[in-house]
Amino acid sequence: MSDAIVALGSNLGDRAANLQAALDLLAERGVGAVRVSSVWETPPVPADQPRYLNAAAVVRTARSPAELLDVAKEVERLLGRRPAGHWRPRPIDIDLLFRGDQEVATEALTLPHPRIAERAFVLLPLSEIADGSLPVLARSAAAVLAGLDTRGHERTGVRLRIPG
Repeated sequence: MSDAIVALGSNLGDRAANLQAALDLLAERGVGAVRVSSVWETPPVPADQPRYLNAAAVVRTARSPAELLDVAKEVERLLGRRPAGHWRPRPIDIDLLFRGDQEVATEALTLPHPRIAERAFVLLPLSEIADGSLPVLARSAAAVLAGLDTRGHERTGVRLRIPG
């Protein structure tokens, strides 16, 4: 078993319920959360869609990075995500950020996620659950976040529970 970090986002339907359902379905598939961030409400990109709820979770699994990606995509489908192109509204989005300090570069998956350092909506929840320097970036999430605009990003009162 090893740890991975996933980012969760939702801007359609009951956003908080979608985030919790994703954690529950991941756990049912051997990808159990051991630590979960606060839930953040963040502006959408592009701006012509509903605001997002975002969170991050440290998950423990024996699955390989490719298997973990397959499970994430299956959970997205189960929760109603359909192909709609990049940066479109969605009931759930699950991104693999890290799996330990592994580096993966395939057509389907790049680890660490290549755009972490550009995304306040990922770094805010990540900074709550990631200890120390992030793999490859060699800086903490908080240090990377210090250079980004976080206006319009607000911690909510929503609490996600760790399944099990």
